[in-house]
Amino acid sequence: MKMNRCVLLMICVVCVSLFFIDDHVLAAEIILNMGASSTPEHSRYKAAEIFVKEVKEASNGAIEPRMHFGGVLGNETQMARSVQAGTLEVGWISDIGLSTVVPAIGFVNLPYLFPNYESVDKYYFNGWLGEIVKEKLEQNGFKFLAFLENDFRWLTNNKRPILKPEDIVGLKIRTVETPMFIKFFKELGALPTPMGITEVGTALQQGTIDGQDNGAILTYAYGFYSFQKYLTKTNHSYSGGAIVISKKTWESLTSNQQRIIEDAAIKAGKWQIKRNREDVSRYVDLMKQEGMEIHDITPELDVKFREVADKVWDDPYSEKLYGKDIMQRIKSEFSVK
Repeated sequence: MKMNRCVLLMICVVCVSLFFIDDHVLAAEIILNMGASSTPEHSRYKAAEIFVKEVKEASNGAIEPRMHFGGVLGNETQMARSVQAGTLEVGWISDIGLSTVVPAIGFVNLPYLFPNYESVDKYYFNGWLGEIVKEKLEQNGFKFLAFLENDFRWLTNNKRPILKPEDIVGLKIRTVETPMFIKFFKELGALPTPMGITEVGTALQQGTIDGQDNGAILTYAYGFYSFQKYLTKTNHSYSGGAIVISKKTWESLTSNQQRIIEDAAIKAGKWQIKRNREDVSRYVDLMKQEGMEIHDITPELDVKFREVADKVWDDPYSEKLYGKDIMQRIKSEFSVK
């Protein structure tokens, strides 16, 4: 009789356990597929791992973010369109990538807009420029979650050191797929070749392009330094980014689920920005060790780059695309020179 009671008790325990396991499985059906072009070496990839951990723990496993990084879901333009359409839940995308889908936010990449990180933090991540970016994104099918960082853009090539204006003339430089950057390099006398970042490594190896303009972070993380001998710290443009979620996905979530995701995104974004800035000098040293020649921009080259930047700011295209009020305010509060 005692044996029967023990067996019965064990059966009850198993049944209750199975009930809770089944209930958990049913609850863990919110899948957030996340796309990015970032490689495992990049701080954005590491920040995404933090985001995954935070969301899983805070939701008790009910929400499962899944990372599809390294460009496996396409280039940034393709991923941004997928998030906008609701076919991809979350994107970790640069502002340049987002601006190919929402061109009106491209003013944050104007050449020589930000002189340093302090200016980025004040006017972009915590200021009026960033507020406009959020507003424009949310008017176009995205829900903004948190800011991210790429970095200041530098210039690399495999032909010669770029130390004076004539050194860049005739070089085939990969540019991002926006008219502003194409115009900038054309005015410098280069031959701009627009393409997505996931195509750059192959293009460098095959000689389709001579160089590209990313800072230390992406140049190292994507291994471009393996195909590039010379780097010049031009700081000619700054690029941030954002964690964005499809509005369609966002509106399907409960307020508690939204809070969990947003809190995790903010934490991951702040961590990524801090880590990204710490990585710059470390990656510069690593590239030097690999034999890359790294130069500071010369005064002569700096003057030329700023003259060309001034033309981009004054181009009627900029006012038409970004808005007359925005460009007038930028010109009143910032200066190319």
